Amino acid sequence: MLDKRLEAALEMAKEAGALAQRMRANPGELQAEIKGPMDLVTAADVAVETLLRDRILTFEPDVAILGEEDGLEGVGRRIWIIDPIDGTVNFSRGMPDWAISIAFSDGVAITHGVIYAPDLGLTATAIRGQGCYLNGQRVLFDETPSDTPIVALGYSARRPIAGYLGRIERLIDHGIEHRRHGAATICLLGVLGRWFDAFYEPALNIWDAAAGLLMIEEAGGHVSHDPLPDFLTKPSDVLARNRLDLKLGSILAGDD
Repeated sequence: MLDKRLEAALEMAKEAGALAQRMRANPGELQAEIKGPMDLVTAADVAVETLLRDRILTFEPDVAILGEEDGLEGVGRRIWIIDPIDGTVNFSRGMPDWAISIAFSDGVAITHGVIYAPDLGLTATAIRGQGCYLNGQRVLFDETPSDTPIVALGYSARRPIAGYLGRIERLIDHGIEHRRHGAATICLLGVLGRWFDAFYEPALNIWDAAAGLLMIEEAGGHVSHDPLPDFLTKPSDVLARNRLDLKLGSILAGDD
């Protein structure tokens, strides 16, 4: 039997994904606006976040909600953390690499997470202490080293480009390939799906990462980021990896 909170989050995510796809099918409805370099908000982002907030408050009225578009609403330790469309540029261009992310924190840790990538047909779920599942199959990382390690990288305009380019150079020097998808949720799904061995992005917002970081932990992987109270209020550098120790902390380190 599904946990009621996870079941609700799954239903919300599926409904939100269908709404986003319907709106994208009619480009006149998207009304994209530029927030920053390669950072868009569309009418679908706003509509999906509004839908998620409504569904959350119907399910659980006395909670706080933190979302990408409308910020923090409500008070208290219990908080839902939502990204209506992570990878909006990809979404608006018709690419499949975008997802809806929903997480819940009890005030101490992230306890529930759902990532739904409709165009890729991928649904990932996790409950703290109960494992991580990708399309219904439990994910457990093994310790078999990869002959061709790959790290997914994110880029943040909050940090100088030199840090990103230096990171790529250091990875190549250590024989490690890299990829960039323009959506943290997709990169985290990629670690779960064994496309990648790790994902790193500096200055990442918590709504991009909360659900996926719980999933990596529940699959037996390792994550690093600022303490949750800090991460809830400001971006953090984020590293998520499977069991493979590539000494990524030292490889990725550098002046940003």
